[in-house]
Amino acid sequence: MSEQPRPSTPGCSATRTSWLAVLTFWAVRNRLRILTATVLFTAVSGFLAIGLPAHLTNGGWLTDNTDSARTRIILRHSTHAGTPEVMLLATSRGSVDNAAARTAGTRLVDQLRHLPGVRGADSYWTGPIGPDPASLPARPVPDPLLRSADSHTALIALWLDGDQRAQSTITDTVLATVTRSSGPLTVQASGEAVVTRALERHITLDMLRMEAWALPITLLLLLGVFGSVLAACLPVAVGVVAITGTAAILRGLTAFTPVSTFALNLTTAVGLALAVDYSLFLVARYREETAAGHPHTLALVRATCAAGRIVVISAATVIASLLGLLLFPLYFLRSFALAGISVVLLASLASLIVIPAALACWGERLAQRDLLARWRRSTATTGRWHRLATTVMRRPLVVVTAVTAVLLLLALPFRHAAFGFSDERALPSHAPEVHAAQTLRHDFPQFRTHIDVVLRGWQPAGAQRVKDLDAYARRLAGLPHVQGLRTATGTYADGKAVGTSCSDSPTQSVCSPDERFTVVGGTWLAISTASLPYSSDATGLVRAIEDVSAPAPVMAGGPTKEFLDSQAAVARALPAAVTVIVLATLLLLFFFTRSLFLPVKALVVNSLSLTATFGAMVFVFQDGHFTWLVGHVTATGTTDLMLPLIAFFLAFGLSMDYEILLLARITEAHQRTRDTVQATAQGLQSAAPLFAASAALVLVVLLAMAAAELATIKLIAVTVALSVFLDVLIIRPLLVPAVMALAGSFNWWVPATLRRLIPSPSTAANVPEGGRKHEEPSSSGALTPETDRGNGSTSGRTQATPR
Repeated sequence: MSEQPRPSTPGCSATRTSWLAVLTFWAVRNRLRILTATVLFTAVSGFLAIGLPAHLTNGGWLTDNTDSARTRIILRHSTHAGTPEVMLLATSRGSVDNAAARTAGTRLVDQLRHLPGVRGADSYWTGPIGPDPASLPARPVPDPLLRSADSHTALIALWLDGDQRAQSTITDTVLATVTRSSGPLTVQASGEAVVTRALERHITLDMLRMEAWALPITLLLLLGVFGSVLAACLPVAVGVVAITGTAAILRGLTAFTPVSTFALNLTTAVGLALAVDYSLFLVARYREETAAGHPHTLALVRATCAAGRIVVISAATVIASLLGLLLFPLYFLRSFALAGISVVLLASLASLIVIPAALACWGERLAQRDLLARWRRSTATTGRWHRLATTVMRRPLVVVTAVTAVLLLLALPFRHAAFGFSDERALPSHAPEVHAAQTLRHDFPQFRTHIDVVLRGWQPAGAQRVKDLDAYARRLAGLPHVQGLRTATGTYADGKAVGTSCSDSPTQSVCSPDERFTVVGGTWLAISTASLPYSSDATGLVRAIEDVSAPAPVMAGGPTKEFLDSQAAVARALPAAVTVIVLATLLLLFFFTRSLFLPVKALVVNSLSLTATFGAMVFVFQDGHFTWLVGHVTATGTTDLMLPLIAFFLAFGLSMDYEILLLARITEAHQRTRDTVQATAQGLQSAAPLFAASAALVLVVLLAMAAAELATIKLIAVTVALSVFLDVLIIRPLLVPAVMALAGSFNWWVPATLRRLIPSPSTAANVPEGGRKHEEPSSSGALTPETDRGNGSTSGRTQATPR
């Protein structure tokens, strides 16, 4: 039996049936079922996502299987070891040594140590005590390190049980107890658990604020761009499907792996941005095909074949780049990857299925109001974007040199980027947690940074080991920038013992080491320094500590060491992640453009844009210039190690959307004209109104994020917004046409051996405008063959049609 010819779809491939056309026909036939299923899917997803914020965490920047991680685990098994999760500053009008202050402080500590989840406490008045019901020492020896120089403030340190979620609940109880029972003392709260709790609260408030501002303004802009309420609702519907579906997926993932709170903000921003992009591309192309005289169903199929191909390649490119984040051993970055991949998949699937189904129901009404039509009517030679591209291509070398110089100049500040982690200074300056941390740094400089050292498997049992520990502690205490050291043999500073120490004993064999420094798995040494955690002094001190000879293998921990371990992990994974992104992008764009040069050009141009925005990130947020433009953020002198990575992937995805749209229009024009200059000018004139409108809508979302109070969210929003701004005003209209003009025919070169491996591009615009033989439905409902003026042939195949 002879093989029957496969049906072809007008505007798709002339040699095989396009799966996009098949998908569109299926969506048209089942439009009511699809719309009903979409509503049900959204409702179920929203129900499953209820309570998601309570299951997210505000961590994930620490690596497993490192010395700092092992040190943290070891110290958490001890009552008073490691950095306290809560630091309370108790201030008295008079001295903290007077009777009233001492009585109130002792009573407060006694209440706090009995709270569920508090595993240990230490204070100026009581010394270290546990949660057991034993009475306080009759005459505790005050620790001068826990009292400020003016004697008005004393410290209370609390160690908490559980993971981050449990510690957040315990912190709420601690703060409520402090509010009720402080008496004559004024108490401020700081510490890791307190700051984490505040960050989670502000993230939730910022997200609500962003949605309250962004959604109404976005709807108004969508109404202006799409020209009707019905059309404006399409991207909103796609965005809601993608966001709620991703929220449900994240809720399921929390049962198996920690998920960062910041991933929820990413879901909202990226989901809405991509929904706007994909919906705009599809609806605008449908209107173009309708305006060209094609019947409703045929226009829909042709639009999906052309614009849907852009959506698929764009989504695949963004997903491929996000896969690179999965290579980092940090669940903070993996959370962004999982959320990003989910929202991109759902946004693209919803665009390719829900929008054709909606257009099948109401498409003819949507085509009647098209505010971008007047721009498209001048796509040939009269549009402003066409004139701009033509002007640029008259002096391409001058434009490329000037634009590249400006972008590199903007990127210069990134050369002195200093990385660290976000701390309480990411909170708004009026937050009480910020004021408490500033007081702690000012009044207790010895506690600005904690460095934990554990001698693995080694304890000071016996006179010789006590002597060895004493000598080792003296060596560490003598290192530059060490403010003080406490361990089992006593307290040290400036290379010598201070206060009571085992070294004071005539015979060290009768000295009893402090048991709280004897932890499970070794001996703990607590080092304090006045240097900030992520400064060069602190990082240099950690490296110096690791180089000091020790009586046993050494593990270091604390914020500085944790940052160094995470930085090393990022540095190890970065080459592989970049390789994945570059290769995947080049491969996808190669099959999309049938060119070797255009994918490389896209990567280089996008890289120039991103490095420029990174320079602005350092100039504003790290160095503190023009902070009033972004809401008076606190310049910390460092840039969060994770934020450039997150900003890169967001900006890269949006810029690739615009790049692929522009390349598609230029490629279509080149198939008609075979002239690179004319094709570039016509392609820019066709694509620019779309990506300019999309950029305006995306900027609304990003600027709403920039109004957040958290500096981390503000930094990402401002950086990506600047990238979009540069992309639309400089990269696409100036740099891309200039590079295309310089490359000339080399833009389209591909070796013959590779040309045979890739199919011919199948677009809906292979025929010159004004010379198209339009397809009309036959009486039987089938579509007649299409004459392709791009190659002068007729497909001669029976065309498929929906029933």
